[in-house]
Amino acid sequence: MTAGHTNRTRVSVDWDTKTIEGIKRGTADAKAGRVLPHEAAMAEIDAVVEAVEAEWAGKV
Repeated sequence: MTAGHTNRTRVSVDWDTKTIEGIKRGTADAKAGRVLPHEAAMAEIDAVVEAVEAEWAGKV
């Protein structure tokens, strides 16, 4: 096995581990009620996008 292969394997395992940890945190947040309904999250995202677009429009 080459050093490059070993490094790619380590990176892959690190990525998978972080992904699994994130899923576990998300599951715990959902069980504890620390989540936003989809509609509320999308409304926040839309508001940010609209604010940035308005800012950009003013600079053109």
